[in-house]
Amino acid sequence: MATLAAQTLDRARTLARVPVTARPPFAPERGAAKCGVVAVRRAALHGGIARIDPADPPPSSGTRPRWILSVDGRLPPHTPQWNGAVATALARTLVPPTLSDATAETLAEAAAAEILLPMRPFRAVAARTDLTMDGLRELAMRFSAPIRLTIHQWLRSGSWRGYALLWRVEDGAPVLRWRAASPTDRFPKSAAIGVQADALFAEDSRLHETLRTGRPSHGVEEIRTGTGRTWWFTRFGVVREGAGEPAGRAVLALVVLDRGR
Repeated sequence: MATLAAQTLDRARTLARVPVTARPPFAPERGAAKCGVVAVRRAALHGGIARIDPADPPPSSGTRPRWILSVDGRLPPHTPQWNGAVATALARTLVPPTLSDATAETLAEAAAAEILLPMRPFRAVAARTDLTMDGLRELAMRFSAPIRLTIHQWLRSGSWRGYALLWRVEDGAPVLRWRAASPTDRFPKSAAIGVQADALFAEDSRLHETLRTGRPSHGVEEIRTGTGRTWWFTRFGVVREGAGEPAGRAVLALVVLDRGR
C-alpha cells in the first residue's frame, strides 16, 4: 500500500508541474490529457460537480485507459469547489483499481491536492502564511482550492506537523467525518472516523465553545488517545465547504504538534 500510494503521488506531482514563473491559481484541467482524458463534456450532473467515466470503445489490452471527464455545466468554472471536484476526478484516474473504496478515496484526495496546488509554488507561499484559520483561508483563496485539499498540501509542505480534524454535528453531538495528518504522524486510536468528540476531547474542550458561538478559538487541549492522555495545541474554526452548509454546525480543528522548519 505504501509503495502504491507513493507511486500515485509521484505521478500526480509529475503531471502537476508548472513553469517556475507561473503564479497561482492553476487550472486543474491542464493535466487532463496526461491522465488519459480524451474529451471534456459539460452536463447536468446530479450528486457531484465532476465525474470520470471510461471512454468507448474500451482500450485494447496493454494500452493506457482512456477517460471522459464530465463537468456540471450549470456551475461557473474555476471556483474552489469546481477546481477541487475536477482535480479529484482526474486524480481517480491515477489511483490503482486494486485499492479499497475508502483507501482509494483518501489517496485520490491527496493526489488531487498535488494537481491543484503544485508543491514548489505552494511551499513558497505556505512558508509566509500564518498558521491560523485566517491563514488557511488565505492559502485556499490564493490557489482557488477547497479547504480540504489546501490542508493536505499544507501538512505535506513541512511548514508544520500535526492533524486536521473536521467535526460535524449529528443528532446533537460533534462527529469526526474527515481527517488528515502530516506524513510522519499517525492518528491516535481515539481519532477514528465516526467517533464522537468526547472520545478524543475533554468535556470542556474549546470545540464546544466554537460550535456554540461560531467564533474561532485556540489553546492547549487535554486529549484522550485511547491509551492515555496527552495535550495538543489546537485551533478551532467554523468552516463551510459548500453551498447550503448551516453556519456553526461544522468545526475544523488544526492540531499543531510542531511548527516545522
